[in-house]
Amino acid sequence: MTKVCVVVQNHPGVVMGGAQYQGHLLAEELARREGVEVTYLARDVSKLEVSARNLPYAVRSIGTWVGIRRRAALFDATELWHALCEIQPDVVYQQMRQSYTAVCAHYARRAGIPFFFQIASDLDLERRWVTNGVSANLPFDVAEAIMGMWGLTHTSHVIAQTARQKRVLHERFGKDAAAVVRNFQPLPASLPQKPESPIEVLWVANIKEVKRPELFVELAESFVGRDDLKFTMAGRPSGLHRRYAPLMRRIARTPNLEYLGELSIDDVNQRMTQAAMHVNTSSFEGFPNTFIQAWANGAIVATINVDPDEETMEKLGIGVCAGSFAGLRNTVDQLARSPDKRHEIARRAFAFAQANHSLARGAQLADQMLIAAVESRRSRAGSPAGSSSGTAT
Repeated sequence: MTKVCVVVQNHPGVVMGGAQYQGHLLAEELARREGVEVTYLARDVSKLEVSARNLPYAVRSIGTWVGIRRRAALFDATELWHALCEIQPDVVYQQMRQSYTAVCAHYARRAGIPFFFQIASDLDLERRWVTNGVSANLPFDVAEAIMGMWGLTHTSHVIAQTARQKRVLHERFGKDAAAVVRNFQPLPASLPQKPESPIEVLWVANIKEVKRPELFVELAESFVGRDDLKFTMAGRPSGLHRRYAPLMRRIARTPNLEYLGELSIDDVNQRMTQAAMHVNTSSFEGFPNTFIQAWANGAIVATINVDPDEETMEKLGIGVCAGSFAGLRNTVDQLARSPDKRHEIARRAFAFAQANHSLARGAQLADQMLIAAVESRRSRAGSPAGSSSGTAT
């Protein structure tokens, strides 16, 4: 029996996000393997819906959001350590650079097992101790940054999402990525038929500062009066809801803009089948799962700053990185008037998603983890590491 721990701060059945979804899909892939036992460790899973508990892997809580503990993940360190000691995994996987990274790295080094840390966004490669600005949470933010950087530098396997992340990892931390594994997810077999009118422009993200949702609202406002266009937003407000109250009032006043709130993965995919464009206004990203959903469902990806992997979209013609708000507005206007151009971009993007972002990528990562676990086990038992057959037992 090979034991695997997947460690992500939240479970997607409680808080949905890109890292959570990737962790869940990887845990499912690993759990399908014969002789593999998977435990997903996350902060508070008490609110996991009963319907979501029918999972092929175990889910275990290592913390809580109650009181001061909601201020930082480092308060979960002791429970995470005890969980790892109790489970005694053969390999550990963790996403998002934070205090969890240090705990997992320290445990793996002491136990002599492989630790796979996967970069969740470009922010994981930032060397500054403070990235969220000065606030009452500053001491906790600094502690998280210091612990996270220690963990990153002491992990045995770093998995990058993109070639750019692989390069930056080496430049800033002197580490070589064990592999570049693009985000993966279930994909449809064919492109959907789009409604002819109105043309829907969709924005999907958690509503927080780095995502810059106000720019999408401004974009919608700039097209008021255009009957051929409609704008739709979806996402969960992060942090204090009252912080975003002015933005919500502004959204409500915009006649061509609809706010849908938080959507499930399935609902986002359904909206992508109807949308002609998916707009991203973020300052930076890692590799957004929404891009894959858009490419797979025929929604043209149009961004201001984000091109996920060394100008992938621009080079391959599978999306548009406009470079400015004015450029984004012009892009939306031109695409709205050019159905043939939209169809051609959608066709190329669909082929790219099928070739690079299917669940086969998750299977490759699972294989790499299980091979490393077997080699580590044999090495600890005194056998030559190179004698591994490459299969998990």
